[in-house]
Amino acid sequence: MSLRTPYFKICIVGDYGVGKSTLLHQFLEKRFLSNVESTIGSNFFVKNVKIPNTNSYVTLQIWDLAGQEHFKWVRRAFYIGAKGIVYVFDLTRKESFDHITNWKEEVTNAAGFIPNVLVGNKSDLNENLIISLEETNFLKQNIGSCSFDKTSAKLGTGVDDIFTKLTLEMNKKFR
Repeated sequence: MSLRTPYFKICIVGDYGVGKSTLLHQFLEKRFLSNVESTIGSNFFVKNVKIPNTNSYVTLQIWDLAGQEHFKWVRRAFYIGAKGIVYVFDLTRKESFDHITNWKEEVTNAAGFIPNVLVGNKSDLNENLIISLEETNFLKQNIGSCSFDKTSAKLGTGVDDIFTKLTLEMNKKFR
């Protein structure tokens, strides 16, 4: 009898241009791609990860979903079976932050409430940051997120942490 590594399906969502694809490249390949083309529909990635403080591994099946409004109806199908969500906004674009509640509603309507992390990306752009910690903490509570983290896909700051936290939450709930 063979033992299969359990897997968790994750969707990474947020407005167009917030850095979802670059976060994934940083997580998967430990490198920054400055000229990533816009995601058309979805992209799919797989990574085996060790559950911290255990000898267990899980496979993360990560779906990078296009953030443009006209892909909204296509995205619904990808939420089905998801065990985790990464909500991403751009720390320098207030509208991307304000739209997270819309993303939460879209995901919840399709898949119900599932473990999630809230991510403010582009923390390396210090002089342009416009979202306060107070605002992010309020949003985190409002959407029922297990954590809020600032990341820089460019520098790699905090990227592994968001996937580790989400993996721990999913493992706790689904295994």
